[in-house]
Amino acid sequence: MFTKIRFRFELYFYYLKKNLLYLFLGFGVGITIFYFQKPLKTFFLRFNHPIQKIGIEGFYNATNLSQEITQKISPGLTVINQNGRTSPSALVNKMEISSDHLRYTFYLNTSLLWHDGKKFSSADINYQIPGLNIAPASFDKVTITTDKAYAPLESLLARSLFRKNFVGLGSYIVKDFRYQDGHIRYLKLQSNSDIIIYRFYQDQNDLLNAFKIGEVDQIQISFLPPDLESGWKVNLNQNIASSESYSAIFLNTQKLSNKQLRQSLAYATPKSANNNERCLSPISPSSWAYNPNVKEYSLNPVKAREFFEKNKIESIKLSVTDRDLLATAENIKKSWQDILKIKVDVKFENQVDTDNYEAILAYGSVPSDPDKVSKGSP
Repeated sequence: MFTKIRFRFELYFYYLKKNLLYLFLGFGVGITIFYFQKPLKTFFLRFNHPIQKIGIEGFYNATNLSQEITQKISPGLTVINQNGRTSPSALVNKMEISSDHLRYTFYLNTSLLWHDGKKFSSADINYQIPGLNIAPASFDKVTITTDKAYAPLESLLARSLFRKNFVGLGSYIVKDFRYQDGHIRYLKLQSNSDIIIYRFYQDQNDLLNAFKIGEVDQIQISFLPPDLESGWKVNLNQNIASSESYSAIFLNTQKLSNKQLRQSLAYATPKSANNNERCLSPISPSSWAYNPNVKEYSLNPVKAREFFEKNKIESIKLSVTDRDLLATAENIKKSWQDILKIKVDVKFENQVDTDNYEAILAYGSVPSDPDKVSKGSP
């Protein structure tokens, strides 16, 4: 038995002696990887970038491209947080606002470099906003003045700053872009860790076709086709975007001046039972200025008839400005006719005479910065 133990000991000792160098090297490599895993990962990703291919509905140019995209390429002087408030961006060391909100002074972080290597300075503040006077006071200081206090001004200054050909200051560099008929059709962004390729399509049908043939692997759509839901292996993120836009009926208060008549139409309009899917106010629910106690006007045929009996009309014209809303308009038409017994004429119009309409079903934009000072504009 002693001989067996001695044999095993000598065998292990011989093995360790022969492979001692490799064991120490392996141990050293393991320790190195453990302590330097983040920089090693960054180094590896520089040569092996994961690629996202995202499809976008609609055609855009450099002036109206989504902030979700432009903020990746370059920030503005301010940033807008989730509840709609603004604060200085990474481009700004300090921001000062006069008590009358007519003068904004920004002290810039001039240690930053543009993607082409040029140093960032006050001369690069190139916003073209009517009513604003932008004056560099020094290399790292810029003053913006306006003759009239304008609450959303700080939100306007969140627009991304660019130099020619999408040269920016953000974490993503534009590696390639292609225009067609004056619109961006392809945009390739690259950071230290990944690549994002955006392709732009005319409508949701083109967007879905691009997804099905593998031209893009991520899309955002407002409806889910049955064949995509049942016949495809896809990851679905069913998200209600309540902070960008909403659809609503806008009534001409000159033609429909009676408040109770407008209330009867509101009570007769079909709505989702889920308040998370409804837009109860043009202000985003995530905004500091949102009022959770706003009147809901849920579907109520009894109240609708009660208000309508005293303020009857024979017919109403409902104009629609987007074909995607035609199905919604038909549902509204049916509800108004069934509850109020009035004739409803639904008509699609590319342009609506804003002085001569009765009701419009259209999309509205949720403002990123509610008016905190005045309703004037520069």
